Amino acid sequence: MSERFAVYKHKFVTDDSQFIIRQFIVLKKEDGTIQFTNFHKYVKNPKRRVKKVSENGNNRFYFVVKLLNYAYFYAGINTLDELTVEIVESFLNEYGLCELPDDDDFTTRSESTVKMCVNTILDFLETYINDKHEKPSIKEEDLFRKVNKRDKKGKVTQVKVPRFDVVYKGSDHKIYRDMPNKAFNMLLENIILNHKEILGLVILQAFAGLRPSEACNVRRADSPLGSGFLFEITNGEFRNVKIDLLKEQNLRSDYVIVGNIKKERIQAVPQIFLESFQKLYNIYIEYMNDKPFEAAYGPFSVNKQGKAYTYASYRVHFQNIIRDEMIPLYLDSNDPELVTYGQILTEKRLSPHIFRHWYTVQIILSGETNVGTIMSYRGDTSPESSLTYLNNKSELAKMYEHVNAENFDYLKWAAIKKQS
Repeated sequence: MSERFAVYKHKFVTDDSQFIIRQFIVLKKEDGTIQFTNFHKYVKNPKRRVKKVSENGNNRFYFVVKLLNYAYFYAGINTLDELTVEIVESFLNEYGLCELPDDDDFTTRSESTVKMCVNTILDFLETYINDKHEKPSIKEEDLFRKVNKRDKKGKVTQVKVPRFDVVYKGSDHKIYRDMPNKAFNMLLENIILNHKEILGLVILQAFAGLRPSEACNVRRADSPLGSGFLFEITNGEFRNVKIDLLKEQNLRSDYVIVGNIKKERIQAVPQIFLESFQKLYNIYIEYMNDKPFEAAYGPFSVNKQGKAYTYASYRVHFQNIIRDEMIPLYLDSNDPELVTYGQILTEKRLSPHIFRHWYTVQIILSGETNVGTIMSYRGDTSPESSLTYLNNKSELAKMYEHVNAENFDYLKWAAIKKQS
């Protein structure tokens, strides 16, 4: 168990037999002990000065705990004074899109829940900022603005409006992370040519089905913490590749948690992806030959400072590539399908989860129908996700080209052939 913030409920009975619950925010240590924090005193609506004695804060504490876990253990802050607007924006959008590191494919949040989270976080930060004698780096005017709003009774009140857009997914369970194979091929080509620093993460997702945070946990084959890869090689070709996800380990000298492993396991690369995996794995390893990395930990994917990529930094890097490079490329294409896709991306955000979705689609379209096998390929703990893909197979077949053995290689490796 790694450290996490959590809600602690203290229950007691008053002299008049009223049952009271008070909530606190604690830090759960790796050894199971808890440390109380003072964050609870900022979890309130700054405008409410009178409240019922039995009021306990309800869900507001849970919203704040999610922010704290995201900011401390994924964005890597050490104190709340280091919190930035960018981290808050990223958290609220990942919350709305159900893409937080501990979310799964069936996490859903309604518009009202997302709005409640936004309001709670803005209230929490306003109270914290105003309470501090030494001002934190984040400022009210950079975080939100206050506007007048008339309620149902006609009373005018001030409400906080964030300075950035917050998007949400809604409660629709249909598969939404779609990417045409042509668009996938262009994206992969761009990463191979211009962004090899995240190529290791991409191949772990697109060809082994790892979640983004799980990909950040993978170690090099020569890591002193234990090999992250188990290879079976015959005549120089990969016959089997397995990835060690049995335990979350510290992969950075600054002790920043890179991400969580949803299901601890040994993950095998499916046979249909082995050739593709080997080609890109070799390209990435060659790229890393003269790059710094923290040898004491042996992380597979590292940033420019040589430290293991965190899920948060990977997501931001990926989204910058989509926004600044891929959307213009898609829109400038002569292919109407790619132009349409580029137009869609101007209104919708992609996350690195797109690679895991693409991976699953290819497995389904290759003819796999056994739910247990698909669950194993995906590292799922329950069958719901696999069943959703299977139930949508006909819809997926319409959206995706069926990739046979002959053109499968071309779609993914046209980019590599252009380099040779």
